[in-house]
Amino acid sequence: MDEKIIFKKLDREYYGTLKEWWHSERVREFWDNSPEMEQDVDNYVLKGEKTYYDYYIGLYDGVPYALVMTSEQTKEDFYEYYKEYISETGKTYAIDFMIGNEDFIGKHLSSITLRTFVEKYSDEEADRFIIDPEFDNEVAFRCYKGAGFVDVDEYIVKDGYFKGKRLHLMIRGRERKKDVQLEER
Repeated sequence: MDEKIIFKKLDREYYGTLKEWWHSERVREFWDNSPEMEQDVDNYVLKGEKTYYDYYIGLYDGVPYALVMTSEQTKEDFYEYYKEYISETGKTYAIDFMIGNEDFIGKHLSSITLRTFVEKYSDEEADRFIIDPEFDNEVAFRCYKGAGFVDVDEYIVKDGYFKGKRLHLMIRGRERKKDVQLEER
């Protein structure tokens, strides 16, 4: 865990920074930039509404550089692909992640950032995390493996922004729980 890395809930202070990252060509390649997703962020930050996601800005030595989004998953959720991987002993969270600040690209912080986020995550009941990179995003796949995520399955998205995309399904648990020992496929 890197002590220079901290996470703050996204607020107005970092809202403009996130919008800049979101609209960069590099991020748009693999990120949901739909009007619905932007509206979710706007509602979360500008209106203070509870949305499907919680948004966290990663700061390295006080400089914003990363975004982590979480959403609690249950067996009743609409992501059927996740259902068999929901924790039986705690909470399961899906994660979306990016290094947004281009000055931090190539600094080997991606895996460290995700590992640190999982270890510092504030919900003590959280014991499983799911992430699902696209098959053609090898950089993300290697990053997530380096952060301790295990490749357990794959699926093709049936609808929404990523319809038709083939994704890895990767799981990581908190080491303190016994039920998170997962075998790589």
